[in-house]
Amino acid sequence: MKLAHRKSGFTLVELLVVIAIIGVLIALLLPAVQQAREAARRMQCTNNLKQIALATHNFQDTYGYIVFGGRDGSLTDPIDECCTSSTVEGWSWSFHLTPFLEQQNIYDLADYAHPIGTLNVVAQAGVDSYYCPSRRAPTAYGTGLYYRGDYAGSGGERTQGNIRSAGSVGERGVIRNLATNSKLAIEKIPDGSSNTIMFGEKALHQDSHGSEGGDNERWNNPGWDEDNIRYGSHVDSSDNVVPLNPIPDAFAPYKDSADKWGFYDKPELGLGIYTNWHPYFGSSHSGGMNAAFADGSVQFIAFNIDGEMFRRATLTDDGEVLNLD
Repeated sequence: MKLAHRKSGFTLVELLVVIAIIGVLIALLLPAVQQAREAARRMQCTNNLKQIALATHNFQDTYGYIVFGGRDGSLTDPIDECCTSSTVEGWSWSFHLTPFLEQQNIYDLADYAHPIGTLNVVAQAGVDSYYCPSRRAPTAYGTGLYYRGDYAGSGGERTQGNIRSAGSVGERGVIRNLATNSKLAIEKIPDGSSNTIMFGEKALHQDSHGSEGGDNERWNNPGWDEDNIRYGSHVDSSDNVVPLNPIPDAFAPYKDSADKWGFYDKPELGLGIYTNWHPYFGSSHSGGMNAAFADGSVQFIAFNIDGEMFRRATLTDDGEVLNLD
């Protein structure tokens, strides 16, 4: 008599158990993978700011002063002119640093004799180093497909009014307005280059990408604008100095934020003062933002940093002790 052979294989219950185990393992591993990816993106962002800071040092070695922030209008227009310089000299810091970021080919697209004719040509050539991968890949916007940037120079302190008003032209920050012709050298920063922020990530809500809130202008020529300049404090209408802490992108004011989120009611973050056109540093990272100091170092600054310490870090001449620990 032949014995019946039992067919080998998994039962339905065994298969379900294996699938369940695989699902648990994936659930356990996924956060670790995401954290590793974000760590890599943050490291790339840190490296971008490091390269921008070193490019600024090389710019000074060539010209004798730190790169200017930009200039609205022509060199003879009023200081509150907005928002495109008709001279290449008035284009933003991000354009003038391109030769020192191995982007000489982009720099050569500009024609100093005919700047208006080449403005858009340059704007259509993006620079990868100006984008933080935690926020977005290099992206062109609008019908002209013009690129933007995720980093801003430190203008120091500003008034509560228009960014182009006389009190907001960046006389106390490392990156200054060409309109004032206030040339600054790294070794002449009164508070010391290791104590002063030169560049940082700019806060930008995801609904503002390529449009408003400091991301609407072409990367090479926003002038003295929220697109490429941010601040660590402002002087309000009563002459009170108010620190402007860095904020997460999710908290950055944008066109509909007052209605949707009520972020304007967060005085502890300094919100409630500015609309979607705001001066805040910030980032898409968890917990803080990267900032390049004038000595070339890059530090990660927590969103919950003491506001007074952050204010001091963005000023060149406050003469006060800085402790970011």
